[in-house]
Amino acid sequence: MDSRRLKYFVQIVDSGSITRAAAVTGIAQPALSQQLAVLENELKVKLLDRSVSGVTPTPAGKILYAHAQTILRQVEDMRHAVHREECKPLSGAVKKISACRRPWCLALPCR
Repeated sequence: MDSRRLKYFVQIVDSGSITRAAAVTGIAQPALSQQLAVLENELKVKLLDRSVSGVTPTPAGKILYAHAQTILRQVEDMRHAVHREECKPLSGAVKKISACRRPWCLALPCR
């Protein structure tokens, strides 16, 4: 499960519609529906009741919604804390660790 799917789920519930959530997020509606399906399959539970007027969270969806909001807020707090602590941007050079040019050398020791 990744935070991106949780973010999409929260937006769908907040919007009350997958179509409206797609417009807000800038993601095509079929792609957003697919992300929701992946989340439902991953959790093995139906998260939203769908109707012609929109979507409403199921009891499991309400639980996920509350936890997702907390998780997303914590992720954002973590990002802010890390940036406050370490204000230097990433810089430097990447060192070459092997002279091997074979792609499988990244996984296996070269000889």
